[in-house]
Amino acid sequence: MIARRTVLQAAGALCAAAPLDQLLAQTPGSVRVCVGFPPGSAADVVGRVVASKLSASGVPHIVDNRAGAGGRLAVDNIRQAPADGSAMLVTPDAIMTIYPHVYRKLTYQPRVDLRPVTTLCTVPLGIAVGPLVPPEVRTLAQFVAWAKANPAKASFGTSGAGTTLHFTGWMLAHAAGIELTHVPYRGSILAAQDMVAGQIAASINVLGEVLPFAQAGRARVLAVSGPTRSRFAPDTPTVREAGYASLESMTWFGLFLPAKTPDALVASVQSAVVQGFNEPDARETLSKMAMDASTLSPPEFISLIRRDLDRWGPVVKETGYTSDD
Repeated sequence: MIARRTVLQAAGALCAAAPLDQLLAQTPGSVRVCVGFPPGSAADVVGRVVASKLSASGVPHIVDNRAGAGGRLAVDNIRQAPADGSAMLVTPDAIMTIYPHVYRKLTYQPRVDLRPVTTLCTVPLGIAVGPLVPPEVRTLAQFVAWAKANPAKASFGTSGAGTTLHFTGWMLAHAAGIELTHVPYRGSILAAQDMVAGQIAASINVLGEVLPFAQAGRARVLAVSGPTRSRFAPDTPTVREAGYASLESMTWFGLFLPAKTPDALVASVQSAVVQGFNEPDARETLSKMAMDASTLSPPEFISLIRRDLDRWGPVVKETGYTSDD
């Protein structure tokens, strides 16, 4: 686990955060905000809010999309970056909380190579179906019945194997007693696009990626994975309401810096993010993706990572899924 010393250092640094513009004064050129998923994805949207708000420091922040390997390419890039604030990572939770349980050979060590700065937002997942599934299938129970009757067609797409989305789909299949073929993509928005094109039956995405398709009549969101209904889709039941009480899953996006980044810089970046994400335009942009802003302090963020690591470990073990990739 992340050392207690790191928590105390981060807490102390927050008490004396210097303005970000002062700390980045010597940074040459622009700052890269690295995102491990393609343009248009939820991670990309969050990354662009970060870039926009931190550019107020006077140093341009530019999103650098490095899609692939379920976001691991971006992590590997940032772990090798200078620890001077010139590069940072925006990523969903699986990088820190699931991948350590899944991959036998990670090219990075989450607890060693990255410094948690702050969460950025939280969002439930949406389970959606497209035209491959008959239009009369409007509920999760009806989808389960259809999947049992059509096992060869019962598939779901996500942003990649070993992700929160992947294991949420596995938990659904396990709880419902059905076989669902997992189809991994380089980004979950690509899975959603294939779902509405009728290439796969279902897609599991952060809610904001599939709501526009549902609103256009091209997909049906059958359920959301959070503990309560989303304020962005109040008529859509939770998976719990649909009869699967043990299946609850939320995802978050967080901001990380290279491991050796000085405490003062970590504190200043977190302070600038809190200020920026409290501004109405940032919250409006996140709302369009069905996301709620959340800016935890570094110690709080570290505690969240620890809890989620403990939560997902038994799930991954039960699936039997591991990878040497």
